[in-house]
Amino acid sequence: MASKNKNLSIAASILSNDISGIIRKIPIQQITPSEDQPRLNKDINIEKLSKSITEEGLLQPIIVTKIKDNNFKIIAGERRYRAAVMAGWLEIECKILDKNSIDTFRIAVIENLQREDFNPVEESLAYKKLKDLFSYTDQQLAEIIGKSRNYISEILSIADIPENLRLQAFKTGIKSRNLLVQFAQAIKNNRENEFLLNFQKGNISSVKSAKNFIKEVKLNSSKEISKQKDKKIFASNHPLLHIQSKWVNEKQISIEIDIKNIENINIPLNNIEKHLEKSLVQFLSN
Repeated sequence: MASKNKNLSIAASILSNDISGIIRKIPIQQITPSEDQPRLNKDINIEKLSKSITEEGLLQPIIVTKIKDNNFKIIAGERRYRAAVMAGWLEIECKILDKNSIDTFRIAVIENLQREDFNPVEESLAYKKLKDLFSYTDQQLAEIIGKSRNYISEILSIADIPENLRLQAFKTGIKSRNLLVQFAQAIKNNRENEFLLNFQKGNISSVKSAKNFIKEVKLNSSKEISKQKDKKIFASNHPLLHIQSKWVNEKQISIEIDIKNIENINIPLNNIEKHLEKSLVQFLSN
């Protein structure tokens, strides 16, 4: 818990430095939601939130930027805006910032990071877009967000899961960050269907069992590669020599050199070496 609070305090500090601006009430009809909203499900618990702001008022102003004349676009707080619309409000308190589109997205990501219902997929896609926009490395992004580099690398792997497979995972019940990270690993190893099937059967029911599945997949894959290499044979002909190479295991190659005529036993050594080197280059590149 202490680590999470520390991360959120770092994000809050970054956010507070980015969002100094004037606060005033703006008519609802002059406000437009952003197309770059990090959240995928914008309507989650909106009714509950609408009831809350009706009873208790708006605890924090939404953050907007002016786009033209008297029109504004939401940077952060779209759910509060939707809840206000549902409650029938005609205006809402806003903090107005003068920011470009890249800066506004960065603020939206960090602002949403501080809220517990920001799900792993939303988080991963938002971080990926933030990384691409600013050309951040994983380490730079980790420092900006206040997370470890390993956390960022793992969460970014979720963004690489194709949408159709992400939907399949959700329907199967795979929704937690750690399980989605392991599912991303299964996809990289072309074992996504096996992963989903094992999850449905209950063979994968925890992060530990998911990691064991991935470990076994990688081990079997390594064995299969070794088997294929064992079968891989390369033969090279030379007017005086016949060279045959094959894999013994992942780290060893067997080479047989046949001298076609015993009279050629005095072939210069450098002649053999040159042809052998050429044969090996061809063999390893296949």
